Amino acid sequence: MREEYLLALLMLGLVAVVEICTRNHPKWWAPALLLAALAGSLVAGMGLRFREIVEGPFGFLDALLPCVVAMIFLRVLKDGGAWDRLFARLQGKSPLLTSFGMLLFLALPGMLTGFAAASVLMSAKPVYELLMKKGASKAKAVGFIAVGAFLGMMLPPNCAPAIVASNGAGSVLPTPYVGFFLPLLVLSGPAFLLFGLLSAPLFKGPASDAEKEKLLPLLPLAIVLALVLVDGLLGSYVYVGGQALIFLVGVVLAFLLPTERRGPKAAFDTLIQGVTDIAVPVAAVFSLGSFIEVSSMNGIRGIFSYHILPWTNGDPTYGVLLVLMAISVVLGFFLSAPLPAFLITYAVFPIGWLANTVIVTGCAAAVGVALLIACRGGVISRVKEELGVEDVSYGQTVEQLLLPALLVLIMGIVMVVFGDKMTGIIL
Repeated sequence: MREEYLLALLMLGLVAVVEICTRNHPKWWAPALLLAALAGSLVAGMGLRFREIVEGPFGFLDALLPCVVAMIFLRVLKDGGAWDRLFARLQGKSPLLTSFGMLLFLALPGMLTGFAAASVLMSAKPVYELLMKKGASKAKAVGFIAVGAFLGMMLPPNCAPAIVASNGAGSVLPTPYVGFFLPLLVLSGPAFLLFGLLSAPLFKGPASDAEKEKLLPLLPLAIVLALVLVDGLLGSYVYVGGQALIFLVGVVLAFLLPTERRGPKAAFDTLIQGVTDIAVPVAAVFSLGSFIEVSSMNGIRGIFSYHILPWTNGDPTYGVLLVLMAISVVLGFFLSAPLPAFLITYAVFPIGWLANTVIVTGCAAAVGVALLIACRGGVISRVKEELGVEDVSYGQTVEQLLLPALLVLIMGIVMVVFGDKMTGIIL
């Protein structure tokens, strides 16, 4: 047996063992991936190759910097009171309007940061309390929140699974994470609309009497969303400085327009907390970068390409993409997202020069779905931990997950197979 196969078994197996031993808890994903990367370097006889360990994360740096600044912006809004006002404003006069309002309230943090964990942290508790007042069961509430966080992660402008998938084509696409706005909207928009419509019965009951306070503290959010929309849809024609600058402007405006004045120490604490809020998922992606780079260095990617490329005959390998997407979803159910994320970068890599943003977005659907349906260590586990409702079982919530997960996955498959005919949505 070639040593590349043994190295692949070692690295993938080590991550799997750590995940099983830690019950797939996300705080262990980064150490598991980094440990496996170090082991893959040592066992290959290349010593501790710190160049590859450090170089790998830089493939994600440009795409993740706006995500970090976005989390700081959201934390400033929350600590300044604006986030609570948004929650009150998004409660409609009918169950349908409230359903879509709460789904948007859940999705926004994931949309801006690219991570479902941000949605859970920022929005889960108030939505859960509202659902309890409306008479929903705990399981229904957890399922609704989990799906909202998942959809937020998969909607534009930022999507961690798409950022990860784009890394697989990073060596051939001039700028890896560019042009994803409309493809992500096509991927997840239908699921958002359908789930919001079907969830309306959860919000039956008396209309909310939440006080609609002044809108001025929400002005920074409105400005940021408008600029992000311009950047995503008209970025080829109108330059607004990029997302990192947009969110930085939002941070400044949010500090200037809080619901109540806060001192310098409180403001500094908010900035630090914003970085802390997103540190774990960002560290996991950076560690994945190290894992990918070492797998390229020690020959794993080379042997993979050796077997796959002759099969392509110069055409996009839809079969390879779809098979690895299927494996990722199944593997994700048991082991959550790290290994599916790695497999999807390999799914994209062999056809990188023939792929486009639509195809890459379709592949990313598998990583997002894997995170949603994971029986441990996924979005459901994160929601239950945040809300302190460990008595809600996975089986009680899974029914709500299936339709949105299946719809996003079907859209992903369509985008992979027909992506070369859908290039008109790449802006």
